[in-house]
This record gives sequence, structure tokens and C-alpha cells, in this order.
Amino acid sequence: MKKILIYGSGSYIGNHFQASLEQEGYNVIVVDSKIITPEDVDFSGIDVVIDVAGIAHINITPDMEPLFYKVNTDTAIELCKASKANGVSQFIYMSSMNVYGDTTDKIYSLDQEAPHNFYGRSKWLADCEIHKLGDNYFHVVSLRPPVVYGYNCKGNFFELIKLAKYMLFVPAFRNTKSIIYIDYLSNILVQCIKNDETGILHPQNAEYTSTIDIIKAIRAALGKKTITIYGFNWLIHFLMKINHQFERAFSDDYYDKKFSTYRDNSYNKGDFKKSIFDSVRKLP
Repeated sequence: MKKILIYGSGSYIGNHFQASLEQEGYNVIVVDSKIITPEDVDFSGIDVVIDVAGIAHINITPDMEPLFYKVNTDTAIELCKASKANGVSQFIYMSSMNVYGDTTDKIYSLDQEAPHNFYGRSKWLADCEIHKLGDNYFHVVSLRPPVVYGYNCKGNFFELIKLAKYMLFVPAFRNTKSIIYIDYLSNILVQCIKNDETGILHPQNAEYTSTIDIIKAIRAALGKKTITIYGFNWLIHFLMKINHQFERAFSDDYYDKKFSTYRDNSYNKGDFKKSIFDSVRKLP
């Protein structure tokens, strides 16, 4: 059984990766990226390195740009180089859908890579450089998930839960979103390792959803009824024009299903409403 090193401790995604891999019987070692630099990592017997040491779920300010490039770009490249030099056979990097921009409508080609901020650019630059290191003996994988959700997940989904609790009325507004349940993201990671995968992957739930559908599903999981009101789409479009966060929440932003297909797509088989229920059912 392969020996796997996860670089970056305490992250939501990293913790789920560790649990899933250990359940499969892998020997997993977690390294604290804040204490141990890539050059100080002990790669003895390591077959696979997973880099989850990015910056996330904080209030981003312009002065933080150098930090993002240091952690998301420079450290990732250094770790990839060190992994290859020490005989690791596979390197997996947690990239992001943000390499295509914040609101990109339908994403169907790598030619659409166009990050709009330094978070997206830092991930994209790392992707570009680490894949140059790949060869027949050293396989490099970038996972570019959309919004990740699950129980106790922070970030956008957590904020949406807080909002949904009080939204008795929702507008009849439809947009198209790609999202992914944390269990499905863990599934595709396990499959990548089993298949000794290489390349750039775009995992997502089997079905698209919309912001309003997510809010309704959250409220249903909390045992709350929701009333749909009509005639307010104009207000949503107006708010999208004047507020970037509102634009991100209600714009179309999704992967073409063919573009995101991975083998038989068995990694994302499940019920959307159940995944939402499992994500919020333990909340007060």
C-alpha cells in the first residue's frame, strides 16, 4: 500500500482527504507547512505528496498579495521539485476554479484560464510550473474544484447557511452553478491515487444547481419552509451590477459536464439534497 504525505495540517479539505485515505488503508503522514519547509520534509518511503497548504477563508486585503504568491505559488513549486528529486511518483496540488476568473459563465476549455485576482493567479502560476516537472515517472495532478461544501465547512457555504436560516422568502431567480460535496472531492482524490493519474481535473457534483436551490435545500434540511416570490429578478440583476459579492453569488459559473468528466464519474454519485442535509443537520 502506498505511503502518502499531506503537506498542510488543519485544513478542512486536508482533514477529509486524510480520513478517506486512511479508510482505504493508506499510510498517511501529515506535515505542518507552517513549521516545515519543503526542503526539510522527510520524503523517506513517500509515494504520493498532496499539497493542501494554500491560504483560504480569510479576509483578503491588497497588502497580502506577496503572501499568496509565497504560499500558493512558490512553496507549491518548491515542494513539487523536492518531491520529484526524492523519488516521489505522484504530486497532487489543490488548485481552484478561480484560475478561470470569479464569474466565467460556462467553462469548457483550458484556453479560458484568466484569473482576475491574485488568489486565482497564484494558483494558476503554480499549476503552470508544476506541470512542467511531470514526466513518465513523476505524475502531476491539479484538482480545480468549484465551491466545496460539507458539514462544518467554512467559507462561502458557511456564509450561505447563516443567510438561509432567515430567508423565509426567496426570489424565483435561476442561475447555474458548479459545486462539489467534500465526500465527492475526497472520492476523486482516492481514485487519482489508485489510477496513478496525471493532468488537470475539474471535479463537480453530477448535477448543476443554483444559489436559490442551495438556499432552499439548506432551509429544508433545517426543517424550515421557504416561500418563492416572483417579479424581483430585476432587483437581483441590479444588485449584481453594483456589488461584486452579489455578482459572484448569483452569476452563472459552471464547468461543462464533458470538460469535467473523470472516467465513469463514479466519484460523484449521490443525492444533492441528502448531501446538503448531511452538511447542515448537526447545526444548532
